[in-house]
Amino acid sequence: MNKMVILDTNFLLIPYQFKIDIFSELSYLIEDAYDLIVPTGVNAEIEKIAKSKGRHALGGRLALKILAINKDKVKFVKSDGLVDDWNLKFANDKRAIICTNDKKLRLLSKKAKLRTITMKSKAKIGFA
Repeated sequence: MNKMVILDTNFLLIPYQFKIDIFSELSYLIEDAYDLIVPTGVNAEIEKIAKSKGRHALGGRLALKILAINKDKVKFVKSDGLVDDWNLKFANDKRAIICTNDKKLRLLSKKAKLRTITMKSKAKIGFA
């Protein structure tokens, strides 16, 4: 069975903010076979950001475009409730890796002893 890797909203904004190819970085970091999971709540947040105004909207639109280009690599999973709560529960149930740049979610996943991938520097992602 493949490892599951959950992509959080702010992790999907990294390509716009820091010009990092998160898909190639993940393939470098995770040596085993894995499935990329995008909860429907995360997708809804990205769509909302993309419809807003300003630079955040550009990041949201780029994230949607990246997801569309990589649709064969990504599985959209129905989620409900608060996105962070769902991500933590799913990760805990499936022993999935959470990819996030959200400080609160990183702390909660660390407390739950879940593996987390986050920004390590302005040019690199890695395990927290």
